[in-house]
Amino acid sequence: MAAPLKILVVEDDRVYAEFVVATLRGAGHELAHVETGAAAREQVGAMQPDAVVLDLTLPDESGFDIARALRGGLLSDGSVIILLTASMFPDRDTAEAIGIDIVLSKPVTAELVIGIIDLVHARRQRR
Repeated sequence: MAAPLKILVVEDDRVYAEFVVATLRGAGHELAHVETGAAAREQVGAMQPDAVVLDLTLPDESGFDIARALRGGLLSDGSVIILLTASMFPDRDTAEAIGIDIVLSKPVTAELVIGIIDLVHARRQRR
């Protein structure tokens, strides 16, 4: 694995969040977890993460709205946004237009999450 990444997990389902956090922490990355869009904005400002793993449906707003705000200047251009959704048919066109790098339908495996973050981050670093 390359150097550890700073990753923010934005997920209101605590069981699922614990799985994602434990998986990525076990791969050597630095993790923070929040449950709302408001907390995500605050944490991004404090942390400046390399990647954000973002749930589509949160208690205060949609993952699309949060991603728009992050891509609107809160997040660095080289950072990765991975959207997690329970939908079998997510709106990939909207996700792409916003600047979301990858859309994954839940459930995901630990290996997939790690692999996607490593792959997308490596690709962005080459730009």
